Amino acid sequence: MNFEELLETRDVRKTTKVRLPYGYFYKRLIEGRYSNFVEFHDEVADHVAFSNCVRTEAADMEKIANKHQLHFVPNEGDGGVYAIAVEVGNFVTFEQLLNENPAVVAREDFANNTLRDLADLTEQLNEKGVYHVCFAPCNVLARKNDATVRLLCHGSFYAKLDQETLYDGVEDYVAPEVLAGGEIDARADVYSLAKFVVWLYHSSGLPLEWRLVISKATAQDPASRYQSVREFHQALINRKGMRRTATVGFAAVAIALAIVGGYFYMLPQPEDIEYVKPVEEPIPDEMLDEENLLYGLGADADSATIANIVAKQMRAKDSIAIDDKEMKAYQAKAEQIFRKQFTKEADRILSKVYNNEKMNLSEKDFMARSRSMTQELAKVEEELAKRSNLGSGRSQRIASQIIDQLTTKKMEALDKDYIGIKKNKTEKK
Repeated sequence: MNFEELLETRDVRKTTKVRLPYGYFYKRLIEGRYSNFVEFHDEVADHVAFSNCVRTEAADMEKIANKHQLHFVPNEGDGGVYAIAVEVGNFVTFEQLLNENPAVVAREDFANNTLRDLADLTEQLNEKGVYHVCFAPCNVLARKNDATVRLLCHGSFYAKLDQETLYDGVEDYVAPEVLAGGEIDARADVYSLAKFVVWLYHSSGLPLEWRLVISKATAQDPASRYQSVREFHQALINRKGMRRTATVGFAAVAIALAIVGGYFYMLPQPEDIEYVKPVEEPIPDEMLDEENLLYGLGADADSATIANIVAKQMRAKDSIAIDDKEMKAYQAKAEQIFRKQFTKEADRILSKVYNNEKMNLSEKDFMARSRSMTQELAKVEEELAKRSNLGSGRSQRIASQIIDQLTTKKMEALDKDYIGIKKNKTEKK
């Protein structure tokens, strides 16, 4: 192969054409610089009004100051405009981008930035009565070096053409009313952009929380869709935020249940003992005789002191002679003290995890702290039960109630927006 053949081969390689809805996009090396061209399809360019449509778009797009909007100059021939010369740059379609470098989707915020930039530019165009109409992967461009999005020709300038011919092969990305020759407005862009979102996530799977948003955006009836691209994009953002807060909220609830469940899993199974309701009022005077050493003691009394007194009196009296009511009074008093002391200790332990700072930790760290908390709660319960002279079955039941109540209160006290309990005004709508 001689030098001239090498150059010819290089030019052929560099002028590979990519099909767009309205023409072929290709690059040519001219005087040492690559230039971008779109050569229009004959069935499109032959329309009597086509040349005027291209000239009008070229003039109107010069007024759009947005780096994501590509500008061009019409190339005129004897039969009118046959091609356009696009601004300098290394551009590829999104279809090419993901085919050649599928890993680009894994880049941090790639999809989010793409949708944001498309929404911002489309909203700016819509405000001027310009609608892109078709966000097919072969009709959305990207700058190759950084994968940032670019748009070129917009469908609303070519509304007089036969729409089925113009969008042959990409009909799935065009709103049904457009193909039927109906009105083109922002809702057509909502439909098409939603279809692009589905395609963008086709390899990794569309986020579950977006499915209802996409379903509404692609409704057959334009009136049932979001009425603007901004509204559609905001719905995606809100749903994604709700997923994060809801996930954290559900995780917090699950962890709370796991703490209570794990707490009992670590303890020996208690015997079936009839549950005695907590004493709400002071022990009646008739249950206490003048020599009863428990007389006058309140809930603040040390549990060890109560246990010693009970043991002393039981040794001093014949066990058969002790009245059943009096024995229940002893047990109820001991239970009352256990409740107060365990509540205080459990509140201290649970507060180590259930606060806004700790809830913001990673799931791994949060679970580790939760396991440590469960072990500490079990240890405290066991120690207080012995000091209060309560049976293990009774103390475990009381501890379960207290942990459940405290956990609920602490979750309610957390930042409700953070754990997904309370929605903001936009989410409520």
